[in-house]
Amino acid sequence: MLILYLEFRPFKVLKLDKAEEESIPSHNLYTYNVIVHVHTQFSFDSLGKPSDIKKAMEINNIDYVFITDHDNLDYKYFEDDKVFAGIEKNTPDGRLLLLGNQLPVISHPHNFDFDHYRWKGKFRKGYLYEFIDIKDIIVWNKFFTGICLIKNLLILPISRNLIHKWNCLIPIDKWRELYFTRAKGLNIIGGLDLHVKVVYQEKTHGVLIPSYKSGFKWLINKVYSKEPLNSKEDVLKSLSDGNLYLSINQNFIDIFAIDKKGIKILGERVCKDGKIYFSFDKSKRVKILFKDGKKVFITDKKHFSYKLKEEGIYHLEVYEYDFRIFNLYFGFRPVVITNFFEVAGEE
Repeated sequence: MLILYLEFRPFKVLKLDKAEEESIPSHNLYTYNVIVHVHTQFSFDSLGKPSDIKKAMEINNIDYVFITDHDNLDYKYFEDDKVFAGIEKNTPDGRLLLLGNQLPVISHPHNFDFDHYRWKGKFRKGYLYEFIDIKDIIVWNKFFTGICLIKNLLILPISRNLIHKWNCLIPIDKWRELYFTRAKGLNIIGGLDLHVKVVYQEKTHGVLIPSYKSGFKWLINKVYSKEPLNSKEDVLKSLSDGNLYLSINQNFIDIFAIDKKGIKILGERVCKDGKIYFSFDKSKRVKILFKDGKKVFITDKKHFSYKLKEEGIYHLEVYEYDFRIFNLYFGFRPVVITNFFEVAGEE
């Protein structure tokens, strides 16, 4: 019974809003898969090689990767037009990433276990907020993480996946509240914080634990752009502007807004009375639209729109579930968290 409880938690009671299935307009937007917060052999606690990064990118159709090794930029000697060197360092304010050694990201904002992680500074405009960091998930509730790992070991012959349903551990309601309490207005990003701890290498691409090949599936920043992104500066600007959503376990949606001035992507301002459009073909998914951190619309429709009648900042969260009994959803866990549309009157 305990195994069943752990396998199908968390539980959520939801009441869906009435909505019609609606085809969304076509568009000519560009999308890119971007990985952030990766460590290599140039970090004291990681063993992965530049060639392993590039192989994992090929396998997973990743467009850009931002390396952030601890306290050094040695990866710069292996940089190319797709993989960029940056740094992770301790500062008096807390732990900070510099993507491409330029764009500041408040790293581990939900990790209160270690003083050097705990963010003590201001949430400054122009900084990004690492809304999901894999290490923060592990340490947020160590006891429950340990129990879930034991459960996954027991069902490994069936699941074939030691990190089966890892996203059930994300305390997204608490992290959303923390964000809106402390950092509302900052654009968000998702960080893998991936360190390779074990290597068995008798050929060019050996066995890595954990591997970049698997890790690059766990958390992707899906970036939208109205023009092609052709350089590091282009990608950094899109990240800084918040033109992205966080995709967990390769769940991808289509999301954009249209107002009287035209099509708008995540991170842009939308005129009041514009519409947000969503499309997501997978079944057993619930979409929840938030305004200023509060639920305003819940649906399980695959394609729909929402008219933006009130000013505020809006974002979408998508959840998968295993099964439902009336309004009770079992195995309810996040698969998409978007950045924000700011809805306002005339500019």
